[in-house]
Amino acid sequence: MTMNAFLKAFGRERKPNTKKRNFTDLFKSKNFDYVAYFQNATAQYLNGNNQGALASINTTIEKSDINDWQHFAFRANVYEDLQNYRQAIKDYEQGIEFNADDIQVYALYHQIGFCYLSLGDNLKASEFYTYAIDLKKLHPNSTYNEDLEGMDGGIMRGLPFKRMYNNRANAFKNQNKLNEAVEDCKQSLTFDQNYSNPYLLLSQIYSSAGQEQEAIKYLKISAQLGNQNAISMIRRLGI
Repeated sequence: MTMNAFLKAFGRERKPNTKKRNFTDLFKSKNFDYVAYFQNATAQYLNGNNQGALASINTTIEKSDINDWQHFAFRANVYEDLQNYRQAIKDYEQGIEFNADDIQVYALYHQIGFCYLSLGDNLKASEFYTYAIDLKKLHPNSTYNEDLEGMDGGIMRGLPFKRMYNNRANAFKNQNKLNEAVEDCKQSLTFDQNYSNPYLLLSQIYSSAGQEQEAIKYLKISAQLGNQNAISMIRRLGI
């Protein structure tokens, strides 16, 4: 089973990446100094220097003789951290386009969803979370093609299902799609029943539905699992 997520998500076909390196021209480049700038960008990002990382990655992209999806995914992540969500979305889209393998970059679809959520566009957020979830389901996750869940030098490589379902549930909740939100919370918990975030979200959902006893029940579970937001809410409520 395959899906053209790029076409569905962006309403257009991918443009071919005509600036990429292959084995035959591996040593033809006269401009490998961009690699040093990319290394600097990574080091600056890991040291919390987002502005320095942004300057270095801009130089990397300017000097590079190839269109490397990782450069744009990195810059998008920096923009995201700087809360420049619209520019982050543009760069995530560019990174996805240059990679040409939607399954490999499913996490970038998720991050676009996060950016839209941060911008208050919960419909677009849920759509992009869905693309990410559906693509991850197609990932072979084999010995030679492992589904890497986490950050690597400022690039989001992948995410666990429990986080993606929880995040989509939040977008559904914000759209008042409470049934869908509950189902995604439950789906998230099938991967980790000790994950505190879905319980907190269920508390919020049931509170929105006027079911306060259920809301308190899930709030307490979330707090018992160490969720600091749930603990703070219980203290404020005095329960």
